[in-house]
Amino acid sequence: MIFIDGSNLDGGANGFGTQVDCIKLVKVLSEGRNLRRAYYYGSIHPNPNNDKSIADSVNGKIGFYHMLEYNGLKTRIIPRRKRNVESKCEKCNHVTSTETFIEKGVDIALASDVLSLAVANAYDVAIIVSGDYDFREIIDIVQRRGLIVEVAYFRNHGINKEMIRLADRFIDLEKIISKIERDKR
Repeated sequence: MIFIDGSNLDGGANGFGTQVDCIKLVKVLSEGRNLRRAYYYGSIHPNPNNDKSIADSVNGKIGFYHMLEYNGLKTRIIPRRKRNVESKCEKCNHVTSTETFIEKGVDIALASDVLSLAVANAYDVAIIVSGDYDFREIIDIVQRRGLIVEVAYFRNHGINKEMIRLADRFIDLEKIISKIERDKR
């Protein structure tokens, strides 16, 4: 099974100066394997006030998620959460509060699926597409069950080097970028 941390993948690809086509990525990662399922984890901005610019962005994201689903990926989309961020001016001590929306819960959704599907013996090999060190404990737990955990990410753009060491196999996306890169429009 393939588990794609969408925001993390996008961040690594941007650092590499490109974008990854998730459909191509799944095909390349599953070559020569019996892929049961691929999961994509992402988030979406809430729009309680029906703001036009947010709606346009959200509709684009929803279209992207639907395209993934039409191509066989299961998507787990988590609403972003509001967070107030305060900053203090060092000169006048004026405090400014800004409202922002952050991605929370996506890593937990991915980790819980990796773990619950391992317990259900739903796979022999898990491929985690992320460089996020938060997944280290899940990797260890799944490996102790006798299952294989591979990590696929950009070696030089945002992966915690410990993730490379922990994985049973590391797949460097930089080496296969020509096969997985999104077509230029």
